[in-house]
Amino acid sequence: MNPSRSAKLPSIPTLMRRIALTALAACALAACAVTPAHALRLATYNLLKYPDVAVPSRQPYLRTVMAAMDPDIIFCQELNTNAGKDSFLLNVLGVVQPGQWAGQWINVRTGEGMGVFWKTAKATVFNLSVIGIVNGPRDVLLCGVRVPGYPNSAFFRAYSMHLKAGDGTFNAADSTTRRLECAEVRTSLNGLAANTPFILVGDSNFYGAYEGGYMRLTESQADNDGRCVDPLGLTGAWHLNSAYRQYATQCPCASGCFDPNFSGGGMDDRFDLVLTSSAMQDGAGFDMVPGSTVAYGNDGQHFDTDINGDGFNNAVGYTVATAIRNASDHIPVYIDVQVPARVAANSTLGFGRVITGGVPTQDLSVADGALPPADELNYSLVAPVGFTAPAGSFTAIAAAAANVHAIGIDTATPGIKSGTLTVNSNAADTASKSVLLSGAVLRHAVASLDSLATTTTGTADFGSHAILHFDDLGVRIHNRGFEALQAQLALASATITGGNGRFSIVGGFSPVQLGGTGTTLSLRFDSYGATLDSTYDALLTIAGTDEALPGATAASNLTINLSATPVSGVLGTGPPARLALRFEPARPNPLSQGTTFAFELPRAQRASLEIYDLSG
Repeated sequence: MNPSRSAKLPSIPTLMRRIALTALAACALAACAVTPAHALRLATYNLLKYPDVAVPSRQPYLRTVMAAMDPDIIFCQELNTNAGKDSFLLNVLGVVQPGQWAGQWINVRTGEGMGVFWKTAKATVFNLSVIGIVNGPRDVLLCGVRVPGYPNSAFFRAYSMHLKAGDGTFNAADSTTRRLECAEVRTSLNGLAANTPFILVGDSNFYGAYEGGYMRLTESQADNDGRCVDPLGLTGAWHLNSAYRQYATQCPCASGCFDPNFSGGGMDDRFDLVLTSSAMQDGAGFDMVPGSTVAYGNDGQHFDTDINGDGFNNAVGYTVATAIRNASDHIPVYIDVQVPARVAANSTLGFGRVITGGVPTQDLSVADGALPPADELNYSLVAPVGFTAPAGSFTAIAAAAANVHAIGIDTATPGIKSGTLTVNSNAADTASKSVLLSGAVLRHAVASLDSLATTTTGTADFGSHAILHFDDLGVRIHNRGFEALQAQLALASATITGGNGRFSIVGGFSPVQLGGTGTTLSLRFDSYGATLDSTYDALLTIAGTDEALPGATAASNLTINLSATPVSGVLGTGPPARLALRFEPARPNPLSQGTTFAFELPRAQRASLEIYDLSG
């Protein structure tokens, strides 16, 4: 409240006032109507002797103001009892946003208290206490503010003041008292560690920047750890100064006020302030969003009159302006606070199995996971031995797409690789984010015809036999020396050239992948109709590669020289080696109406085919 309202100058007529303000109307609208996005909205509001004055009648107006302003934290002066705190919490905030709010109250002098309320999903207020003021009528509320998702070490301090009222022009002692109060506050603030983020809010009762109390808070001293910065930087006199009309915070009611306790007089004093430490205006960590200081409801067009005068308000609309007029003899002031950066990155990256000589990478995504507006995330990457990461410094913006970095693994030598990559950053939740890296680097597969030594060439001699008396031969293929740190061998093809087409792979060739167990190709020589006493030669070439992993390369081809010699002889000196030379798969398969079986005999003769089901 401002007991010295009787000393105010007479107001000018409404019509003349509106004409005088026209030139600055557009500027005022730009300042008040554009509301920046906020991570944390912090407000201060003098509630005028709550709950002693007309509480049931004022509560509906307070609900309208709270719903429209939508703060996340609000500091309330002249909240004079703990019961009043409960009333405001349950009957105002609890009606507007049920279940979202918590609050605390503290006595700042006999008969007067202060409260702080916060949305539990957005913030936590802790360690509520006071700075004891010897030379003034009230103590100063002090608390810490944390944001969910950050460690306990990430917080800022908040202070709520209500300084001695009274116009120093008429009573110099009132201004002197404010100066002494602020000297005590500044001494306390100077005791903070350097670069401590803090906010000082409340009803200052200052009439201008010339006041000794304002100067104590904002001046340069030998110890500037507690120096306050006024984001508006208004100089000179604020009282009845139309140049500063868009910053006035008292009184939204000029005359005919809702209650006789309202000071009245219209919007012409900037009493309610938000000051911060320089650490809250350096763009880093917890920080005031530039340009977000708002005297809520002041459209700059109602200087020295009702905030809803002439039936309009271009900042919040007539209904909300009317609620502000009837809720208290102060209007609320808020600022938006950016939160610190938060690092959001993978916790693990697995390369799986890779092969020596490869250049595999895994994508590491790094983002600023804070709720905007937030400090930008500045970071660098430090890779452990056995891995690589891009060098340099990087920046991520809150709510922007993640940065993607290619992380590599050293594949010069085989082995199990693991380590911890560190994301070093300015994030408040973790300055050193650990990313666990792992991978297995394998030796190349080794194609061989021998399991003990690397052998890439061989022979398969079917020998000399009478027609139809050639047995099939088996050729064994190995992934020599296979163990856990070796790639599997993928056999891709097997081709036979030469031999007049008489050599074949029984059943044809199907690609196969070899680990520690080899595989056998069954080879066949078709002697039916062959030229007797002639040697048939062919070449079997088997091609393979490493299994399909990063770094895979082709293995050495395996070549096998094939030979067979049909010789003169008497048929029937023994049973033929095979009854049927070829038996083709049924086609089509699967079938819907019928299928065809094809087989080839060693010579023209009668034959029958019997088909059995699974039961025989």
